[in-house]
Amino acid sequence: MFKSSQEIRLNTSEAAAAGRYTNNSNGEDFCIFGKYQKTPDADDKYCTSAHQVFVAPELTDTSRVQLLHFPNGAVRINTEITFIIKRNGVKGNFEVKLESPSGRIIYVPLKINDPERFEVKFLITEAGLYKVHIKCNSVLLPKSPYILVSITGSEMETEFNKKPQLPVFRSDASKVVQYGLSAHLRIGLNKKNEFTVDGSRAGNNILFVGICGPNGQCDEVVIKHEGRNIYKVTYQIQDPGQYILAAKWGDEHISGSPFTLSAI
Repeated sequence: MFKSSQEIRLNTSEAAAAGRYTNNSNGEDFCIFGKYQKTPDADDKYCTSAHQVFVAPELTDTSRVQLLHFPNGAVRINTEITFIIKRNGVKGNFEVKLESPSGRIIYVPLKINDPERFEVKFLITEAGLYKVHIKCNSVLLPKSPYILVSITGSEMETEFNKKPQLPVFRSDASKVVQYGLSAHLRIGLNKKNEFTVDGSRAGNNILFVGICGPNGQCDEVVIKHEGRNIYKVTYQIQDPGQYILAAKWGDEHISGSPFTLSAI
């Protein structure tokens, strides 16, 4: 004769009012949101059919969810991927769906590490673009789907062996000015020595400084950019003897380079 319906918005830790399912790996229960039927009570004199109970997800802010240890860059096929979903207080049901380059869909089980963290683990078996779709309370996370690029071993070796190409700079090393160096400079041992290189009028390029002595390379050379292509260079020498200091603006020596240093 009559039908009655009810909507319940549950806290996921209070799943007793609705249906449950069990995660077989650890035996813990979670609420599944959806439509349920409830047997009428004895006091429901005029009810001829079961109650319709609609269980809605708790309102949450999915932007607070974090992914920890999610891979960056390309990964080799036949690699096991593992990362962590951190709730940060967000409550609800999480779902992870993996879409392979061939379009195959795999629902990935979640392992509970603690109340705040789920562990996600799956195997990459195809080369190409993988999409990782992550939902909380049936709502996609803001950055979902997350992208994974899988390549073969030969492709990875090729990428690794590629030499980076420097951009073509327009510069003039003859306009670089240095302060603190001379043709034959005497310096102290175990002291912080420094000089300044001003390339503000020499265009854009990279400053290279190297110091070599009786026992090879200098122990410590630090180049600090002060802004506007002006650099402070500090160095320290521990062994006495003659040293050569080379300073280049790109591929060209600056004026006076290489310099001779006498450490005593």
